[in-house]
Amino acid sequence: MRSILGFILLLLGVAGCSSEDNILDEATTTTIEYKYLAHNQWIYAQMNHNYLWRDDMPDSLDCDYGLTPPDFFESLISPKDRFSYLTNNSAYHPANFCNYGFAYQMYADRKGNQALQILYTTSEEAKSHGMKRGDFFQVINQLPYAIQLARISLDAHGTFVKEDCPEIELSGSSSSNSTVIVDSIYYIGNKTIGYLCYAEYDKISDLYTPLKKFYDHRISDLILDLRYNPGGYVSTCRFLCNCIVPEEGYGQIFQQCSYNDILSEYYEKNTGRARTYTYFEDLMNMQGNTFGTQMVPLCLSRIYVLTSRNTASASEATIVCLRPYMDVTIIGEETVGKGVGSWTISDSEYRYALQPITMRYYNALGESTPDEGLAPDYFIPDGYSTRREDLGDTKEPLLHQALQLLCPTSFPKTTVNEGIQTEERNLTPIGVPSYVTEYNQKRNRI
Repeated sequence: MRSILGFILLLLGVAGCSSEDNILDEATTTTIEYKYLAHNQWIYAQMNHNYLWRDDMPDSLDCDYGLTPPDFFESLISPKDRFSYLTNNSAYHPANFCNYGFAYQMYADRKGNQALQILYTTSEEAKSHGMKRGDFFQVINQLPYAIQLARISLDAHGTFVKEDCPEIELSGSSSSNSTVIVDSIYYIGNKTIGYLCYAEYDKISDLYTPLKKFYDHRISDLILDLRYNPGGYVSTCRFLCNCIVPEEGYGQIFQQCSYNDILSEYYEKNTGRARTYTYFEDLMNMQGNTFGTQMVPLCLSRIYVLTSRNTASASEATIVCLRPYMDVTIIGEETVGKGVGSWTISDSEYRYALQPITMRYYNALGESTPDEGLAPDYFIPDGYSTRREDLGDTKEPLLHQALQLLCPTSFPKTTVNEGIQTEERNLTPIGVPSYVTEYNQKRNRI
């Protein structure tokens, strides 16, 4: 009897332990699975309200809320979407940037050796070391606020070779340079031509001084170099366009934007129109009342825009939104094709902030930037073998093409394509240019 009772107690003990372990395991699994539940529910709610392609999102009941927030966010993205992203909320992870005073593209040669090619320099320190556009350098050591470089060259076999020169050390800075890389004026015949190489639609105040110089010298034409400009703020884009557009554009539509059905219904209820509209300011409002910086009315009838495969967003919007009012000629490469915009959505309770595509923009004629990009009127590649004169040098191929169109007798057509190779097989680009990476790290913009 005692043995039977003992056996029964043993069974009960085992059963009790087994049941308790299962409960603990289930609780642990549930805790892990729903660790991100609140954050992911917030992400879904914000995307469902703001996302341009909300109709392509999965039903809320079909979502896996056990995913990490970045993976959950990706699970909501439409196949049409190339641009939405999730980033660290600045309240959790403030961004730190180190500016060494130059932009570059990384390349690998046929042996796998890597080097960077200078695209442009922005600091006097870099220029004082003789660093110029087109030079190749190998990174010897990179510290948070210093970088050591060795000058190299590309031999006839397409291989990087270190030159017999002292190494260069540059100090870094957490501050940003002006977004205007070069501003020049050319006096050719009876024309006064302005040239503006612009890196990013950031602070409006950066544009005032060069535009005022163009105004004071009464330029007849403008060459706007956006080949290294990945975008920026819509307000800065609007300011620049307002300074360029002829008088017949004043008071007219600058840009119209369409949204998803929820936001469209909201705007229609509150404004009477499903789209939102912004307009060019007229002369009465050019004293800084709208933008905080006085506008400069250049009132041009045509513009030449230099582009690359990294020209995007607000840069493309500049081209598209000026077209209804003036002649716009594109020189260079096909652009990215970002005819959509976004705004930042964040909550201090959560680690991640959202940057979903929320709208598509159009000009006054209802035209937008096509997804395949804006095609150039005059194609000139911007690869590593393209002649690398300094930006603003009249022999630089893209600028030369614009000047040739403006002043054909002074700039013979035959010299424009000299030395340009459209097929480049010796070097392989690695990733995107540094200015695109930096822009993507700090952007909260269109």
